[in-house]
Amino acid sequence: MVWLRVFVGDGEKLAPESERALRHAEAAARRFPGLVTLEALALDAPPARERGIAIAPTVMVDDLVVAVGQAPPAGHLLRAIEAALGREGADERG
Repeated sequence: MVWLRVFVGDGEKLAPESERALRHAEAAARRFPGLVTLEALALDAPPARERGIAIAPTVMVDDLVVAVGQAPPAGHLLRAIEAALGREGADERG
């Protein structure tokens, strides 16, 4: 399982770039049904504070930061997910 996390800010209304990053992440997660868990988080949530994330949007695939301050290009995000899935498969094979 790969974690796709989008840190979107603190307010109720998302900034346009955070909305765009979240849409890209949702589309990417749909390409890998059952393999990607998508999580949208505020900047004041514990996972953001633990990682020192203070800029929205920040997009992470597992522990890899894919984009900060802007939505990642769709292809870049897909390749990061594919790489994470490949690493996961390699770990399982030993």
